[in-house]
Amino acid sequence: MSRYFAVIFGIAFTLAGCEQSEECERSRLALSKTWGMLRESAAKRKLAGTDVESWSFVEERAALAESSFMTTRVTWGSADTVRNDLSQKVGSLRTDTEGNLKGFQLSLNAAFKEQDAFKAKCK
Repeated sequence: MSRYFAVIFGIAFTLAGCEQSEECERSRLALSKTWGMLRESAAKRKLAGTDVESWSFVEERAALAESSFMTTRVTWGSADTVRNDLSQKVGSLRTDTEGNLKGFQLSLNAAFKEQDAFKAKCK
């Protein structure tokens, strides 16, 4: 009888792990996509011609973050470095309109929150 409980418990534990793995995989892919959109946004801001050097830096860092989440083996060191670098840089960015800058800052903060949630659940 205890053998059946062990089998049932093992199956339930495996299925719960699969469900979490699938959820983590979806979250990881969504996070990679989020960083990709931020990279594209930084590239557009760079092409606008205002503060080109800073936007190039942001574009490069966002590309690194995007690549950190592209594979199932997340490179947390790179992701954390990017977060620290961009947290320091975001206050000094300039753009052609205040709305563009505010929109980028809000998107970046949302990406940080998404990354924190993913890290808490799946690391």
